[in-house]
Amino acid sequence: MTIFPRHALAFALFLPLAACALFPSWHWARPGASDADYKADETQCKAQTYSGTDGMVTNASVRRMHACMEAKGWVKVAN
Repeated sequence: MTIFPRHALAFALFLPLAACALFPSWHWARPGASDADYKADETQCKAQTYSGTDGMVTNASVRRMHACMEAKGWVKVAN
């Protein structure tokens, strides 16, 4: 038995998950906000959420990031 089929299966299972991460079905929106407003809030929330995590992103840190954005008035809107 060769290793190739297992790798192909793993790749086939991983590809849809990667596509969801690269092309989410939603985006952040806040009425009256500019692109600069979004970038500033996103940068601040990322710095607050991910500082000290050594680049490790977890479900908990993503939830904290989303909570930070929501606290600044941003809402998730379907694409």
